Amino acid sequence: MRVSVIIPSLNAPTLGRTLAAVDAPHELPVDIIVVGRDEAGALAGFPTVRFIDTGGPVCAARARNLGMAAAQGDIFLLLDADCIPRPDWLARHLARHQAGEQVVGGAVDLQGSNYWAQSDNVSMFHEFVPQHPPGPRFLLPTLNLSLRREVFEAVGGMDESFPGAAAEDADWTIRIRRAGYRLFFDPTAVVAHAPARTTCRDVARHWRNLGHNAVRVRLRYREEFNTPDGARHAWWWRLLSPVIAARVTAGIYANRVFWPHWPSLPVVFATKMIYCFGAARSIDSGFAVQP
Repeated sequence: MRVSVIIPSLNAPTLGRTLAAVDAPHELPVDIIVVGRDEAGALAGFPTVRFIDTGGPVCAARARNLGMAAAQGDIFLLLDADCIPRPDWLARHLARHQAGEQVVGGAVDLQGSNYWAQSDNVSMFHEFVPQHPPGPRFLLPTLNLSLRREVFEAVGGMDESFPGAAAEDADWTIRIRRAGYRLFFDPTAVVAHAPARTTCRDVARHWRNLGHNAVRVRLRYREEFNTPDGARHAWWWRLLSPVIAARVTAGIYANRVFWPHWPSLPVVFATKMIYCFGAARSIDSGFAVQP
């Protein structure tokens, strides 16, 4: 069995730390592929890493698709350039595949570099923390995801019409599940997520873009999300934004796992509000209803 680790990166400042954690001796052959831009020269210290230079910025879906198309492994392991995996991360993924799983999502350590980064992590990845039990999931994030080559060959790549890096992974993993593959969450395959979103403005921009993209996924798979009919209208998102934000935030903090993160609660609530306004803007522009 051969493993290909695929890392999209647009000059990520954490790329060197990510590669240092991945580029270590393993029992099985491991190919590491970085796709994107490396103007800072982080790859200079990793001569065995294969680099696909996109020549300019591309969306995350495009970068991952290029990496998977070029990969030679039997297992594709998708990792973001701002994720630092634990030493047993790869072994944990492989153990699940050897047990018969075809798609495996790992967990996210919520500890961020500062208050804003950590709050963003709590709001974004609260469903995928190491304290949650293993088992099937409705969807999985691709910052820490492995799949067998045949899954990619059967389902195809990610939808490249999603701009930036937001919601394309939800869309893709839902398509994978609908094709008959189980999405399995393993809380022991852990990465530390160190996003560059370290200011209030960074976090707000991220959640505005996420709402813009994610509402398209919710409308595309309305029955599976139980999306209300009103969600097709921009006014619905704007009018109900405080209610939606309060309900989601309360649901997160109802789990005592997140009580140590109570200082992040105001930011979590604000991000959900911003998400709603991003969704409304997406509907206004027509992007949300594209097939």
